[in-house]
Amino acid sequence: MFTGIVEEVGEIVDLNKNQDGFKISVKAHTILDGLNINDSISCSGVCLTVIEVGNDTFNVQLVNETIKRTSAKSWTPKTKINLERSLLPTTRLGGHFVQGHVDTTIKLINIERQKDSAEFTFEKINDIADYIVEKGSICLDGISLTIAKNNKNNFKIALIPHTLDVTNWKYIVIGDMVNVEIDMMAKYIKNFMDLRQ
Repeated sequence: MFTGIVEEVGEIVDLNKNQDGFKISVKAHTILDGLNINDSISCSGVCLTVIEVGNDTFNVQLVNETIKRTSAKSWTPKTKINLERSLLPTTRLGGHFVQGHVDTTIKLINIERQKDSAEFTFEKINDIADYIVEKGSICLDGISLTIAKNNKNNFKIALIPHTLDVTNWKYIVIGDMVNVEIDMMAKYIKNFMDLRQ
């Protein structure tokens, strides 16, 4: 379980493919403090298990199902990814409950940059349309965000300068695909309502 508050941006320094998926090595600093083998870590919103920890890197493995469902399919060495360690009982919950279970990916279709902040517009695909609520929570690339505007075919996210500065969204460009995790409460409520019909 995570909060969606990114601790740092890491960089993929090695990616080794095999028939089951691939193993990546990520260069990081802050999150290595106290990181152990078997810990869960959010890598741009994907919950992965740490399999090795080095002096300035950690390794995780992704299976084909995870690669197919997430933006990991486009990851290469030098890709910047958002990193967050899993929650502890003493962690402040500054974002919202995030599981690291990516539902789908969506495309960034517009960026409106202000002096320091920015608004990002994303396509609204059918898989997520019922869960998009203005002022509701959504997790994109592991970042806990509030939906600023909900339109028929798209929705907007507004980022403050700090969030831009501490996430990989300072590098994002139109056309990029991002990982989406719908708010778990919204999923449970929709499932309950669907079962009652």
